[in-house]
Amino acid sequence: SDLSHPPPPPCSLLPPATMLSRLVSRTAPALRSTPGQTAVFQARCFAHPINTHLMRDNDEISPSSEKPMYRNEFTMKSPKEHQEDVAKAVKHPAVHDTSELIQSHAGDPHQYYGIGEWRFAHYDTVREPTFPRKPDISKGELASGATVTRTDVWADPKEPAITSVAKFSPENFRPVGFAENAPMPTSTVPEGTLDFRANRLPIGHADRRPFVYFMTAASGVIAASLIRAIAGKLILTLWPAKDVFAAGIVEVDLRPIREGQNFVCKWRSKPVFIRKRTPEMIESCKKDDVIAPSMREPATDAERCKKPEWLICIGVCTHLGCIPQPDAGNYGGYFCPCHGSHYDHAGRIRQGPAPKNLELPPYQFLDDNTVKLG
Repeated sequence: SDLSHPPPPPCSLLPPATMLSRLVSRTAPALRSTPGQTAVFQARCFAHPINTHLMRDNDEISPSSEKPMYRNEFTMKSPKEHQEDVAKAVKHPAVHDTSELIQSHAGDPHQYYGIGEWRFAHYDTVREPTFPRKPDISKGELASGATVTRTDVWADPKEPAITSVAKFSPENFRPVGFAENAPMPTSTVPEGTLDFRANRLPIGHADRRPFVYFMTAASGVIAASLIRAIAGKLILTLWPAKDVFAAGIVEVDLRPIREGQNFVCKWRSKPVFIRKRTPEMIESCKKDDVIAPSMREPATDAERCKKPEWLICIGVCTHLGCIPQPDAGNYGGYFCPCHGSHYDHAGRIRQGPAPKNLELPPYQFLDDNTVKLG
């Protein structure tokens, strides 16, 4: 589509016959027979008929390169030269009321159409043919969009191709009469309308700095708060849940345990043996302290038991994770029947394949009758 046309100049340059021909060419075939009906149908109204076919090939809407809706006379110069022309051009006198503007007998140059709401389009978005007509630059015809990319209008054997193509950028084209007739409003706010322009301080003014400092500090505080919140959430996602903490600390009441009994409780999904040892068991273990250095994992009875009468150890064999049987084995402590590991009443490995003594959990006595595991 050809969307690069600049806005048309005032259509005072168009003769009435040209304008009527243009309107008739854009009208439905059934309405072409009556010019009066055509003018009424083309008037600005709800659901304007212009451009209803959009990008389809048809006979009612010709490509812009074949029959444009503007006078096809343009000046091709660099943007800098166009600016110089605007600066040197003799303008129409300034007006202060819209009723004093120059009236164009060709109607509104914009295309109004739509269903349910009004909107305007500066150009007609109709499809160009695959091979459009080559514009005649010497006559001022516009070369833009498909008429440039699908023709050789840009080719100039006297200069490199990249230089030639650059000359056909849309900003290099202006309609004839643009410098003299293009509206150049100095303000969109009528005099007497309060828009606070007089209250604004120029950029870089010293009195603007407190506000800049305030906004910088406020933005920093907000950013720091967001970073803290995000970091806190990320850390909390890695934090163990409360049920995990609860399972990691177990308090055991020792009063129901009888002398010589091996009580079993659960701590961190593991069985824990709590045995209230008899004086004979204590004496037997202390007697073997003299050979402790020769054991597989040397440890005295006092190192294994914080209180002589209480042995607290994890009931998992250190060989392959079996659960030993109490009051069994060659040393009367614990015996693992799976592979024949023997432990004494202090949980020390004395015979068999187990590499270490029964593991001791972290524990402390809260009082004479309560012990806390974990």
